[in-house]
Amino acid sequence: MNRHTRRLAGIAAAAALSAMLSSCAAVAGVSDPPTATVGGAVSGSRASGIAAQVTTLAARATAAASGADGDALRAAAFTGDALTAANADAKLAATLSQAQKDALALTSAAPVVLAVSNGLSYPRQMLVQTTRAKSGLPVLSLLTTPDSRTPFRIAASATMLPSAEVPSFDQLAQGAPLLGSGAGLAAPPQKLLAAYASSLAFPAPAADANAPFEDDASAAAVRKNAQAQSDGLSGSGTLTSQSSAKDVVGGFKVADDRGALVFTVIQRKDTILNRTQATITPTAQFTALTGLSNIKAEATLDTLEFVVFVVPASGQARVVAAQEHLVAATGT
Repeated sequence: MNRHTRRLAGIAAAAALSAMLSSCAAVAGVSDPPTATVGGAVSGSRASGIAAQVTTLAARATAAASGADGDALRAAAFTGDALTAANADAKLAATLSQAQKDALALTSAAPVVLAVSNGLSYPRQMLVQTTRAKSGLPVLSLLTTPDSRTPFRIAASATMLPSAEVPSFDQLAQGAPLLGSGAGLAAPPQKLLAAYASSLAFPAPAADANAPFEDDASAAAVRKNAQAQSDGLSGSGTLTSQSSAKDVVGGFKVADDRGALVFTVIQRKDTILNRTQATITPTAQFTALTGLSNIKAEATLDTLEFVVFVVPASGQARVVAAQEHLVAATGT
């Protein structure tokens, strides 16, 4: 039988290393001890110092290879899904072109602390902004610490969409209220995330006229990429994509009770079924994660999408930042 190959287009290569921020084993960003005056959980100067430490260490860690030493560095700087994404990014680093690496590079400018949580209790959070060197787009990172013994670690990070804006927060000296349960928002964060995730399915679901969110460029790109992937199969296979709400990581209430900035994580599973006897040739990213150089029957790709919403007190939420990371793949 005549065999031929078809190329499996990359689904999540555009931002393969965007959240690879790591630190050395030194403890960076331990919170200030409680004080008698309730205000920001850490002082403005201390917050700036923590942000500078993390971003400086991040610049050094982007070259850290996958393996025990690199994993230890990333574990010191990341937590939760951000750590999963960072470790996967390290495995995919060698597959990036120089142009892709350049697109992910940050400027040397000092990071800007946009918000710190108020009060004396834990967990505590910080919102930090850095900037992509090539595009000039800001990157929003949520740093968290669960207790006084644990340094701040990166829990989520995403590049802002062009023309997106982030509202103002209470001053650092005062501290900003944390998201909490999301009471008082136009849409509960978990409900919003579930609806948004469902809208990313492929084949595309029917549009929801009552969606609690506005259309955005990130969701449009996800759908466009899925359609291109499906078209590329040329009838030899089928693509299905399902996204589900994974976590509301945290966030801050906006000044004057005008809403909140909410960091979330979506888990996407793309499944390709080969309907012919042809061999599918996977991308370098797929091979790096699986070790497979061809696919005969089926391929699955798991992607984590970090999505940041501005959720108003009334009206539709809008996406202001998004970043996706291919974290796992299988094939037969």
